[in-house]
This record gives sequence, structure tokens and C-alpha cells, in this order.
Amino acid sequence: MDSLDSLRHLVQTHPLIDNHAHNLLSRDVAADYDSYPLESITSEAHGRALENAQTTLPLLRAVNQLGELYGTPCANWDDVLAAHTRWVQQDYDGLIRRSLVGTHTLLLDDLLSDEDVESYDWHDRFTASATKRIVRIEAVAASLLRDIMSVERTPGESVWSTFRTQFLNALDHAMDDPVVVGFKSVICYRTGLDVDPHSPDEELLTASLHRILDLGTRKSGYRVEEKPLNDWLVQQTLKLITFRKRAGVVKPLQFHTGLGDNDINLVKANPACLQPLIMQYPDAPIVLLHSAYPYTRAAGYLACVYPNVYLDLGEVFPMVSREAEETVLRESLEITPTNRLLWSTDGHFFPETFWLANKQFRQALETVSPYR
Repeated sequence: MDSLDSLRHLVQTHPLIDNHAHNLLSRDVAADYDSYPLESITSEAHGRALENAQTTLPLLRAVNQLGELYGTPCANWDDVLAAHTRWVQQDYDGLIRRSLVGTHTLLLDDLLSDEDVESYDWHDRFTASATKRIVRIEAVAASLLRDIMSVERTPGESVWSTFRTQFLNALDHAMDDPVVVGFKSVICYRTGLDVDPHSPDEELLTASLHRILDLGTRKSGYRVEEKPLNDWLVQQTLKLITFRKRAGVVKPLQFHTGLGDNDINLVKANPACLQPLIMQYPDAPIVLLHSAYPYTRAAGYLACVYPNVYLDLGEVFPMVSREAEETVLRESLEITPTNRLLWSTDGHFFPETFWLANKQFRQALETVSPYR
């Protein structure tokens, strides 16, 4: 076997650590296409925009490939729907097991949804190593606010003071939890990646918190979407990560960057906006998720010049065309040290998201190999 054959074999067979993914749907809703459209396996679009997904290159490619997973040819999207439904009804565990072949372990951001999905440890049966958790800090904050507003407070007790204490305690607990291997922020969706590296004063934070409370209810919940408070959540997480790293506890903060739903501000989704924050916390490991598409080169630059930054090559597989996937991989390899590149599927809800991502990533890696 020559060197290229050996490399090709390694690319196609090496076990994968899925650095960022989400929980799978429970069997009883895994074929509920009204609630969970299957087209979402290749598109970030929602609602009416998702109706156009069947005309995109990523979905057409998925149709051609999924026959291999299902064990039956698929000529069109109706064939895919029929095959998926059949597997869910007859052997859902079998479909998941086939989809996760080659995956050694999953690191799950399990706070994407708390409805209709399996628990993080339920996934253990499908991988060689136990599933680990990524804690989404905005979801923690929202949960704490709902709990705080559901109980009576003593006279003179400050909501901000209570929230501040409980959030910092929650971070400490996650740091001590061996099942938790990192944190995740979706500030990109909320107020943008232009995070102020310096904490605002208490008065500004209190006002920010009260605006969030005014817009939410105990029943509907509280969406944490006020720049001073969102920035504070990130700052406190990075401060704790830095402090605990000195004691040998190393857990990164992952940031959603680039590609996302239609409520994202694409300009503020550029990881270059994070540069002041990265410089402020040089000892805190920071992961730029989702290839930062379409800002892959900017993310690669940050991972090259800052030793605490890592670039995750996820989500674009299978959300963009084959040529675009290969371009993302080439751009990430232009200057980024290979020991600063991570892999993830961003798999979620459907087993097919994991299978397609892993298959297409291995194909692209073989094609773009620097040794070719």
C-alpha cells in the first residue's frame, strides 16, 4: 500500500470525535414532518423559505447519497421520506446505529431543545465512548430567570443580585461536572459577536435584566437578548475558564459563528468581531464553530495568530454544495495549524444529519488532501 492509499484509508476509517452536535428526536416524533421537516437536514431555512430546499444542490446530493444509508435506492425526495419513515417505524435504533458508524464519541449541546428529544446519555448506546455535554450559557441564564421569577423574594432582595449569584454558581457547578467538557454561546444570534471585552457597571446590567423581564413571562420564559447582559454572560464564562485553567481544569467556550437561521445578523456573525475579546482572554480556549461560513478565512486567521483559538469545521457539511465544502476545507488549511482544526457534524434531530456530515467531510478531506 503506497502512501496515498494509506492516507486515503486513514481518512475513511479513523474514528471521529464529534466536537459539537445536538440531541436526536424521540422515535414517536422522528417522522412528524409537520413539526420537524426532513428538508432541514440540508438547510438552515425555516417556514416558507424551506419549501425551496428541494431545488438546492445540497438536498439533491443528499438524495443521491442516502440510498446507501437506507439500503434502498432513492430517486427523489419522496423516496427519501418513505425510506426514513420506514426505518423510524421498523428499526429507529438501527438507523441511528448505521448513521453513527465511525463516531467514537459525541459532545452534545443538549439545550437546543428540551422537547421531543432524547437525553444526552441515551446516545451512549450508539458510540464507543460515553456522550459528553456542552453547556449553552444563554439557556442556563434563561432557565435561572424563570426559576427566580417563579418564587417569592424577600423584601429588598435584588433580582439582579440573585441572578448574578445563581449564574456564577451554575458555571462553577458545570466546571466541576466531569460530564461537561465545555461551554457554548449563541450570542451571535442575540446581540452579535462584537462582544465588549470589559464588564459594564451594575446599574447598566440591572436595567438590562429588567428589560428582559418586562418582555417575558413565567409561562413563556425569558429570552436573554440585551447586549450588556449577553456580553456579561460571555465575559464571566471566560473569566472562570481562565481562572480554573490555572488549576488544571480546561474547558473551552464555543461560539456560534457564521451560518445560521434567518434571525442572525450576518455582519455581526463574522468571527473577526471577536478579536478584542480573544485578546482580552488569551488563556481561555475559544472554538469558532460552523467553519464560520462564509467567513472561513477570517476564522482561520484568528486560529493562526492566537494560540487559544480553534476553528471547527462543522455544519457546512451537508448544508452547502460539494464544491463549497471543498473550498471551505481549502481555506481552512491555507494558514490554520492543523492542530487547531476540529471536526463536528452539528448533527441534530435526524440521524441523517450525522451520516451525511461525516460522509461528505471524509470525501472532501480525501479530495483536498495536501499530499495529493
